[in-house]
Amino acid sequence: VRRKAEEKIEKRGRGETICEDMANPNSPDPYGPCNPDDDDLVTKYKPLLQKLSISSIVGYCSGVTAKRVGKSLAFIAGLGFVALQALAHKGFVTVDWKKVQKSTIEKLDTDKDGEFTEKDLQRYWAKVKEILTNNVPDASGFGLGFMFGLRS
Repeated sequence: VRRKAEEKIEKRGRGETICEDMANPNSPDPYGPCNPDDDDLVTKYKPLLQKLSISSIVGYCSGVTAKRVGKSLAFIAGLGFVALQALAHKGFVTVDWKKVQKSTIEKLDTDKDGEFTEKDLQRYWAKVKEILTNNVPDASGFGLGFMFGLRS
């Protein structure tokens, strides 16, 4: 076993492929994959690649961007809350959180029922989709790419 390991180290040092007994004899690349099935990723993922469109790629990029911007905005909002609470705790400011909540709900409530509900979120999501898919040739591909971008 030790002798085989030493041979492999010597072959690697000479630039030879280590798995020549499994190497693809049709491959011009001696450093290529040893298994011919791993050789052609394009063929392997051809069905997936055929479904890709410019809209889905742009959707994915937009989703990744939205996720990062959302995280940044959440960080800034959280930092602002912590700073306000620290100032309120030290007595520098007084914050009426019930009034803040009431005015925020008034601004965000689209159906004017006095609550920020799932229906309100659905209306905002519809507006976002309308803006992002305006004049996009394949809106469904964009939407799918956008969702994948948000999940990545």
